[in-house]
Amino acid sequence: MSVHLLGDVLLDLPEESKLLSDLTVELLALSDRPVFDELLATRHYLKNPTAVGQVLRYVVKYGEQWLALLVFSSPAFHLRPREEWLQWNPRQLEERRHLLAQNSRFLILASPGKWPNLASRILKLVCARLAQDWQQEFGHPVLAVETFVDPNRFRGTCYKAAGWQPLGPTQGHQRNWQDFYTDTKHPKELWVRPLSPGALEELQAQNLPATLLEHQRPLPPACPVATAGLDSLWECFVRMQDPRKRRGQRHKLASVFTLIALAVVAGCKGPHAIAEFAEGLNHGQRRLLRCRPRPGHPRQFDVPCERTFRRLLKKVDPEMLKERLVQWMEQEDPGPVEVLHLDGKVLKNAHPAPAQPKLADAPVSEIPPELQKPKADKALTLVNFITPNQRLVDQVAVPQNTNEEAAVALHLPEMSLVGVCLTADAAHLTKANCRQITQESQGDYLFTLKANQPHALAKAQQAFTGDFPPSGSLAG
Repeated sequence: MSVHLLGDVLLDLPEESKLLSDLTVELLALSDRPVFDELLATRHYLKNPTAVGQVLRYVVKYGEQWLALLVFSSPAFHLRPREEWLQWNPRQLEERRHLLAQNSRFLILASPGKWPNLASRILKLVCARLAQDWQQEFGHPVLAVETFVDPNRFRGTCYKAAGWQPLGPTQGHQRNWQDFYTDTKHPKELWVRPLSPGALEELQAQNLPATLLEHQRPLPPACPVATAGLDSLWECFVRMQDPRKRRGQRHKLASVFTLIALAVVAGCKGPHAIAEFAEGLNHGQRRLLRCRPRPGHPRQFDVPCERTFRRLLKKVDPEMLKERLVQWMEQEDPGPVEVLHLDGKVLKNAHPAPAQPKLADAPVSEIPPELQKPKADKALTLVNFITPNQRLVDQVAVPQNTNEEAAVALHLPEMSLVGVCLTADAAHLTKANCRQITQESQGDYLFTLKANQPHALAKAQQAFTGDFPPSGSLAG
């Protein structure tokens, strides 16, 4: 709720016409913040000056006398009437929500009876400069504003007179920093206003105009797992052997690993980000993931803390985890594999894989020893074999005493590549790999030649002076 009108009669104020013409609007000076907060805490009915997110505070004056206090802050997380008004889908909401601001407090210090147009005049003056102030303070504009009006106290007359429009009642839910929503059982009226004539059309557009594209927030890739697929993912992890001791377990292994998988797909990196992702889930989402019921609180569920994620990731057998994920992806995408892309990734914060022991019966790589030297980066390198649909088919951890190319060369004989085309960058273009793929594994390959392979590139340019068709099964 924003507006609150006091019945005070401030002294030495002129008639309304002169008062309205001589109003000044200023951003709150830092030195005046204690007085500002004290007035809101004692004279606004919410008794709370706190605002969240990006915040601007205004003081409206006549001369040096304060007539009104206003607070604009980041908008509500989710409001169905507002999203319908803006015609936003969930992804557009995440990308564009910061282009809105909320009038979270509005305190009039003068009697509304003597100056009936004062509140609406103040709203117009502040809205006229809000976009520029927001751009200067936070580096991006706002195009529209919202506020809540308590129907048990007010009718929103001043907002209507200032060009705002009502969108109907809210559901009466208040967002909580940890649990997302608390039902206050007290719906408010939602009012909105574009800040310029073309602002609403820009916000409703399928694609933002060029002037706003730089302010569109980048999002992590959308989760490819539909809600209906969560059960199968959870069941996949249920079949894993739990490396933890039974005593003291609070969370199911499958629930913890499903949370980790979803967080990683959402772009989280590391246990801390995974824990924050889990904390951000509402209780309905936690229930679907079979999280632990909260004692004494029906319909509420706890998620693991950061330490739980860290301890489990240290104990789990990575090979077993890889096998479960490969099996689940094959179950969700059972089509035949025709193309495999070889993609190496370096995990900067992970220890390198153990050195490969030199056993007497170990396979011998045809790659010359000088091309098997480990790279300088002492971190874990994983080589993923993935399909164009991002399905993981296999994965190899590169031992710390060799490099990516040599590890792949030793792993290729263990793979079934019949009728499969393997693609990779120029680093894997070696005679041994090409011979293994085509002659031993009966597959095909598409490798690129670049300047980082100068000798091979020179030979190819000398041997082939023009275009030529592919060979093998791809020729048809």
